[in-house]
Amino acid sequence: MSGQLRIQRSFSIDHSLLRQEVIRALQWLPELSEWLECKHLLLTGGTGFFGKWLLILLSVLREQGVDIQVTVVSRDPARFLDANPFYRNAGWLHWVMADVRHVSLASQRFDLLLHGATDTSVAAQQDQLNIYDSILGGTRNMLENVVQAGIERVLLVGSGAQYGVLDAQLGPVGESCRLACASEQAASAYGEAKRAAETLAALYADHHGFELVHARCFAFSGPGLPLNEHFAIGNFVRDALYADAIVLNSSGTAMRSYLHGADLAAWLLTILVRGESGQAYNVGSDQAISIIDLARRVISRVAPGKPLYILGNEDDCVRSFYVPDVGRARSLGLDVWTDLDISIDSMACWGRQAYRLTD
Repeated sequence: MSGQLRIQRSFSIDHSLLRQEVIRALQWLPELSEWLECKHLLLTGGTGFFGKWLLILLSVLREQGVDIQVTVVSRDPARFLDANPFYRNAGWLHWVMADVRHVSLASQRFDLLLHGATDTSVAAQQDQLNIYDSILGGTRNMLENVVQAGIERVLLVGSGAQYGVLDAQLGPVGESCRLACASEQAASAYGEAKRAAETLAALYADHHGFELVHARCFAFSGPGLPLNEHFAIGNFVRDALYADAIVLNSSGTAMRSYLHGADLAAWLLTILVRGESGQAYNVGSDQAISIIDLARRVISRVAPGKPLYILGNEDDCVRSFYVPDVGRARSLGLDVWTDLDISIDSMACWGRQAYRLTD
């Protein structure tokens, strides 16, 4: 593939594909409208993959008559609104331009906080110290805002990375697993910061008396997932669309699972309003697939006959198995509603419409 992929299409409900996928997920949660009625949601991380799907879902709920107000904290709302002009005229959507580590919202009042702000881009991951400080410092400051703004209920978005290295012998990992990152390694900064943020939030909730729920998020798919970052499924769809072949630099034996973006948004909002305070909920799919089979699946759905080159050799290393047990989430009525094939097709459709290849 020569050239670079440039995004050309806004990510909002004015795109029929995205609207319909959210409506499909919402059909399984008719009570969500009632749970969010007359609420004011404070949202961090509202301009990334998670946030974009949340805003689409909230837009659909508004269209359906749900009276919900949303305030998003973002370092650069103007950039987001330039790329997604649909939201400029959304009177229910309010913006605060600030870094979550420094923002002060003491003069405002909110009912709910969904704190999901974390930069997971390749560039951000290269600065481990900044990642750690951003996660932990941002969480602490937002918890101070919870206290000052009188917020009654909080969802803290964590990661499956908190469990450390997982292998196939364990099977899908449950929330009671006590495995953790290798804390002596700088490469553990992301997972360790997410773990520390959970403890910090628990301390604040215990001291100040607000309700706190934790989400530990795994891997995701669907439109809006970057096709030119470090996400395997995004790279496979990109290469199926634009390259001469799909290339695997590993042996492809690692196991992953993927929850579609529309399902993800519905899960997060449900866990926020219905999850048991003090509990953690894994967020993801429990339908495991190897990376090599994922590549083959993308080829069969998007570019039948395109070659697949496997450059890595299988060795004696432990087989990575990054797949959650989601039984606890299912107790809230949640499920993997969008089949992986549908998610891949949707990503390919979005990739054809939303991206163009430039020199």
